[in-house]
Amino acid sequence: MENKNVQPLEGKKLTLTNQIYQEIKDSITKKQFLPGEKLNIKELARQYNVSDTPVKQALQRLAEEKMVVNTPNKGMSVRTLTPHELNDIFDMRLMMDTFFIKDIISTLNYNSNLRQQLVENLEEQKKFIQTNESSCLPEKYFSLDMEFHTLYLTASGNKKAVEVLNDLQPFTYATGTYLNQPHYRDCECVAEHEDILKAAFNADLNALNHAIQTHIANSRRALQLIFKVNQMVLPNE
Repeated sequence: MENKNVQPLEGKKLTLTNQIYQEIKDSITKKQFLPGEKLNIKELARQYNVSDTPVKQALQRLAEEKMVVNTPNKGMSVRTLTPHELNDIFDMRLMMDTFFIKDIISTLNYNSNLRQQLVENLEEQKKFIQTNESSCLPEKYFSLDMEFHTLYLTASGNKKAVEVLNDLQPFTYATGTYLNQPHYRDCECVAEHEDILKAAFNADLNALNHAIQTHIANSRRALQLIFKVNQMVLPNE
């Protein structure tokens, strides 16, 4: 990577640490920094033409988000996600999303505020996929998707479940799987989210369980395929 000065993002007042954080995060998700690659603080500081301090702070933030690993006596490196871990993540999501079904239905049928937030999020998702090629703005769609599932689990009343979800998802995003998810799959996800809300609002336990199972299975299949292809080394390369 060539040396470059970090320029403030237009229309936003960001601290130097936040700018470095975003630069490194983008480089990880775009595979400019590969899984397992060591991230040398001094080298990064030279590349971004900054002191060591904002780089250290940015890497620490990425470590907290599970995108970077801080290994004693070895330093920082890009986290590696294995196929087994990816599968475990979907197992955890399926377990949480289905375990709390009764509580979620109950909450969404008396908590009008949370119900409205989910409706507005779904409308935003619909508008987004209709007016944007989501594969060109994957981080925006990822944000909407995360908000939907966070609100859904919030209805469970279990704070730890929400924390676990927020701990797992950035890890998955860091592998680049979400970056490579095709637009048509994003459209399918929105339709599946709509089925989930319809079943929850109708207090239909069986329908909600089916909608959740279908959504998790389809997402698991799509991201596992993307992950496998990303890990392949083509013979001619």
